[in-house]
Amino acid sequence: MQKFKFKLDGLLKVREFKEKQIKIELGEILKEIGIVEEQIAKANKAIDECYEAQEVSMKDHAPGRMLQFFPYFVQGKKEDIKNKESLLWALKKKFNLKIAELATARGQVKVMENFKDKKFGEWSKERNKKEMEDIEENLMMRRNGVNSSNE
Repeated sequence: MQKFKFKLDGLLKVREFKEKQIKIELGEILKEIGIVEEQIAKANKAIDECYEAQEVSMKDHAPGRMLQFFPYFVQGKKEDIKNKESLLWALKKKFNLKIAELATARGQVKVMENFKDKKFGEWSKERNKKEMEDIEENLMMRRNGVNSSNE
């Protein structure tokens, strides 16, 4: 009997490829989320350092222009943080959509794998049945050959 061949193997490979592609895209989104969160943390740290520098410069005699710089710097950093947080929100929304897409892709792959396993089981039963029939046929031929030689 011939080797097992799943006729929808090409479709299964396409679906597995799509699942892997989505996983790669999820990894890229997670990487971007990490970068944005890191940038937000750096901006917050810069604001803290700015406040510390302002306190140090207030203790010394600092020019007025120097003192005017601090509020603008903090305001700019806070705007940057607000922009980064909206970007982070968009990335998280995109991540959630990709998670749903990955679940769908996994489901499709699982359905195809289950179908393949079912077909393999059927093929295996058929092969075993055929082998048993061949064995019985050989035994019958041997018995008939032995019986005809005894007569």
